[in-house]
Amino acid sequence: MAKQAVVPTFGDKNCADTAEVPTTFIEMDEISDSKTIPSASARRCLSFHNISYEVQQQKCCFKQPSKTILKSVSGVMSPGLNAILGPTGSGKTTLLDILADRRDKSGLTGTVLIDGKRKKHNFKCLVGYVVQDDAAVVMGTLSVRENLHFSAALRLPSNTTWEQRKLRVEKVINELGLSGCSDTKIGNEFIRGVSGGERRRTSIGMELIIEPQILFLDEPTTGLDAHTAVSVIKLLKDLSHVNDRIIILSIHQPRYAIFKQFDSLTLLSLGALVYHGLPQRALGYFEEQGFVCEQHENPADFFLDIINDNELPEENEKDQDVKVSNGKPGSVDFNSLYLQSEEYRQLKAAIDPMLDGVQQEEKASGIAGHFKNRKQNSIKYATSFFWQLLIVSLRSAVNLIRNPLTSVLQFLTMAMFALIIGGIYFQRTTEPLGFNDRIGVFFFVAVNQAFGSLSAIGLFITQKALFIHENASGYYRVSAFFIAKILTDIIPLRILPNVVFAVITYFMIGFQVAADKFFIYFLTLTLTNIAAVSIAFSISAAVKVAAVANLLISIAFVVSMLFGGLLIALQSLPGWIQWMKFLSFMRYSIEAMAINELDGLTFSGPCVIDSTVNTTADCSFNTSMCTFDGLEQLSQLGYQVDWLWYDQLALVLFSVVFLFIAYIILRSIKKDK
Repeated sequence: MAKQAVVPTFGDKNCADTAEVPTTFIEMDEISDSKTIPSASARRCLSFHNISYEVQQQKCCFKQPSKTILKSVSGVMSPGLNAILGPTGSGKTTLLDILADRRDKSGLTGTVLIDGKRKKHNFKCLVGYVVQDDAAVVMGTLSVRENLHFSAALRLPSNTTWEQRKLRVEKVINELGLSGCSDTKIGNEFIRGVSGGERRRTSIGMELIIEPQILFLDEPTTGLDAHTAVSVIKLLKDLSHVNDRIIILSIHQPRYAIFKQFDSLTLLSLGALVYHGLPQRALGYFEEQGFVCEQHENPADFFLDIINDNELPEENEKDQDVKVSNGKPGSVDFNSLYLQSEEYRQLKAAIDPMLDGVQQEEKASGIAGHFKNRKQNSIKYATSFFWQLLIVSLRSAVNLIRNPLTSVLQFLTMAMFALIIGGIYFQRTTEPLGFNDRIGVFFFVAVNQAFGSLSAIGLFITQKALFIHENASGYYRVSAFFIAKILTDIIPLRILPNVVFAVITYFMIGFQVAADKFFIYFLTLTLTNIAAVSIAFSISAAVKVAAVANLLISIAFVVSMLFGGLLIALQSLPGWIQWMKFLSFMRYSIEAMAINELDGLTFSGPCVIDSTVNTTADCSFNTSMCTFDGLEQLSQLGYQVDWLWYDQLALVLFSVVFLFIAYIILRSIKKDK
């Protein structure tokens, strides 16, 4: 005789009374006649009502008809392991993101309720969300424990003591079975680290730090071997028993050992609901519709097979009739079958009172009262701006130290180029040719400072997924992340290597030996590098592909070189394009270094005059000797010889403007999918 489960009722808006339903997997045929929906705790549940989602398609510059991703999907998720299952393109990840409040609201209709009430404004910061590609959101140069401490430092309230944070981290490590690898680095393309299953558990642990009552996971078994996948799901099953936690996951095609762990099953096909209820009841439901699962066949495989084999093309859905002949069905509208079933009627009877209660309450209090309530429910960041800045800066510094390709190599590269330039222009004299040599040196130094900043391209591109996930989860403010990244890049990778570069080039080339001139030279180098890095930051923040960023930055630097004043005389440019020289940061750099060095420097020696260039040289052709002032000769090339500090100010403005642009771009990045 089939075991009958008691159907839960939802009499008030705070979810239903506790119902007696099977909580462990049993043989399908034992309850094939039961008609239940997942049980809902009197304390906690997540319900979703008539969720529909459309995206606007665009081809070139022309809008295309919108594409429907979800079609009026409803259901309820209770404490336990709730699975969203469906073929590729069925909309399971989209539904998961909507429930987790991580999907763009445009094109979205429907309502999601928590315990029969509207979600708080900052709902996404109160729940856990584990992304599918965890390699992009877990810092590879940190150990398992260090990553968990980072989450604890930023997501636990600021009044939490260090000992309390430490105890929370150790608790999570023990719960997830990570004790054996807790001090092992996660690993990246340069560092050998933990296994895929351990990395997945670490990403889960970073969300469990805040002990969320609802945990979302996007295909947590992706990329894992069969044994590891089962162990991860069993771990989630155990976690769902802690404090009646609601765990919701999307999954593609689980094996039987995974399927039998589910407490609730939601089947989707082409964005429409095919089945929602207890997984034990699913086989009985499909058998009633004429689909019989063969003995020893994995139920999950069976569901996906019949859905894939009988899916209706979207354009024919309205015209196609359900066809079943001799037990072997043709194309079937599974959504229509489910909407006519007893299971769906039970579901609507359970969740509709919750939505009606919310709507009646809002109608009684008025729209203004509803928005006021949402504002009161909004949650601020758990920690202050300065604490976030400190923690993110420390993580960035550790990541830099443990990644030699972005630290040691930067020093070696700058030292190598300094030696090359110093060797080629070694100890320039004050003969007339020394003037041209110095101008050439300043040009190549400026070019080196510009293209040496290309290493900054990856700063935002490689960590963009990490930033989006952590910012959306409430780890830190955009400003804290941005300033921390700028400080930990500019100081160790731009200013400190420039000290080595300035010392080597200044004394090898034989510039004027004066403290003030050396420090002005160093200041100009640093400001030039920061200006170039700022351009790289703004471009890398705006694009997703490093190759595209490289191309755009190279174009910007080449244009700056052309209007730098050395490759072509600026005064010879047509009037309609001369204004471009003011947009060349290399021009300001070359001009500032030239003014600093040539001020007070007189060139004298054998007269070498190019008849095509104006010169102020005082030459005696009887002796073939000439003498001229460095600044006067510089002015003949179109440079402003009294603009030393204006040039420095211009470089500062370049840096400020492009850093501000990079910050605005980061703020405007959509945190929702």
